Amino acid sequence: MNQKLENLLNLALETPETERMRTDNLNVGFDGESRTWELIVKYHGRLTGLEALGVSVEYLINSYAILTVPEGLVEAVSNIEEIEYVEKPKRYYYQDISPAADSCMTQVTLRDPFLSGEGVLVAVLDSGERVIILSG
Repeated sequence: MNQKLENLLNLALETPETERMRTDNLNVGFDGESRTWELIVKYHGRLTGLEALGVSVEYLINSYAILTVPEGLVEAVSNIEEIEYVEKPKRYYYQDISPAADSCMTQVTLRDPFLSGEGVLVAVLDSGERVIILSG
C-alpha cells in the first residue's frame, strides 16, 4: 500500500474494476475508454518529464495539479520524489437541508429575547492557507 496515496484511492486501485463500477465513489476519476485515472496531486519543485510518460498535467495554484495518468502508471507516478500526496476526485451530492434546523438555532429564535441575527456581520476570509472568521 502506497503511503502517498489517499486511502480511498488505494482501495479503488486494489478493487477489481467490475466491483469498483458498482460503487458510488470508487470508480470516480477513472475513464474506462482511455484506461486513465484523473488524480489530484500536491507536489513541490517541478513535474517535468511526466508528459514523456503519457501523463497529462494541468497545473493549479499552491503546488497542486491534476494529472491524467494511464492506469498502469499510477504507482510509478506517485513514487516520483516531487509528488507529496495523491488523491482521486470525489462525487458530491446535493441535498435539501434547513440550515436553521440543522444548526439548532430554532430553540434560540423562538424564546425571549427572540434573537433574529439582525445587525450581525460575518466575514470568512480564506487565503488558501488560513481561514479567518470575523463577526461583529
